[in-house]
Amino acid sequence: MRNYFIVFFSFCALLCSCKKGVTGKRGEDGTDGANGKNSLIDFVTEPSGANCANGGYKVLSGIDQNGNGTLDAGEVQVTKYLCNGDNGNGGSGSNGKNSLISFVTEGAGTNCAKGGYKVTSGVDANGNNVLDAAEVQNTAYICNGNEGLTSLSSVVAEPTGTHCPNGGFKVTTGLDVNRNNVLDNSEVQGTQYICNASGGNGTDGFNSLVDVAPEPIGNNCAGGGTRINYGMDLNRNSVLDQAEISRTSYICNANRVYASVVSQTGVTAPVGIPLVNNLGVTVTWTRIAAGRYTGTISPAINLAKTLVLSNNTNVTTTLTSNNSILLENVCTSASTYCDGFVNVTVGLLVVD
Repeated sequence: MRNYFIVFFSFCALLCSCKKGVTGKRGEDGTDGANGKNSLIDFVTEPSGANCANGGYKVLSGIDQNGNGTLDAGEVQVTKYLCNGDNGNGGSGSNGKNSLISFVTEGAGTNCAKGGYKVTSGVDANGNNVLDAAEVQNTAYICNGNEGLTSLSSVVAEPTGTHCPNGGFKVTTGLDVNRNNVLDNSEVQGTQYICNASGGNGTDGFNSLVDVAPEPIGNNCAGGGTRINYGMDLNRNSVLDQAEISRTSYICNANRVYASVVSQTGVTAPVGIPLVNNLGVTVTWTRIAAGRYTGTISPAINLAKTLVLSNNTNVTTTLTSNNSILLENVCTSASTYCDGFVNVTVGLLVVD
């Protein structure tokens, strides 16, 4: 999600009509718009019991109201369960059905005002390794946070009077509450006056510049976002140079997800087809032994904030380091590892 704010106002020929005097006082920068609150999702192992007969995962979601990056108990709005299928009976009985999970982009609308992801889960009743519409048992949404409001400024000539004995300029600032890109009277939060000095010619004031650019995934925005730089055009070249930046703010994207459908045959390495990837990573698979495989994650992830998930009860996935996933495929007829599986969904979820 990106937000682009362009605020550029120029004090043209400021005080040029005056007689001798000192430079007028600069107007203050406009107030930043507040960042939208992030939506959070948390996956917790669910033991066998009333919610999941054979265990599974409890999926909690809600808005990070206090902005601490953690989904606290008081912030949980929706609780869903992703349950494992039933085990087959002993002897010649058939195996239990696999549980499947699907990540699909959700457009802006009733479920997610700013768009996001729709997560559906259920048991693969017909055994085709695809979560068909009739098999969906649970639906949850991972929604993008709301955009912050734009900070606007307005500069108009101020006639001779109480505020400026020799005339000058009135500078008003505020947030664009109705998002019409105009600073309406009801939106004004601050007013400053830049007055002409008495006497001779004054010097033009400096322009205030704003530069908006994408912010990559990193320390400033774990999920990427937008960087906004502010400053005065001290060398008057109409470009906000690095040395002129006086303040920087960031508007960051919400939680990040990587999901891929992985298949393996013979003694070859598994192959993954990404479904969703706003995490900005690639996963390359290698075969290390029969039924055991390593997925190399690039770039490395934050191990403390990342969950790894699989939708197949015969397949286990484990994060062994900040750049490695261990995938193990258990044979259906014995407690050993076997090659060969189709359409297993492997997901990474970073909870910021």
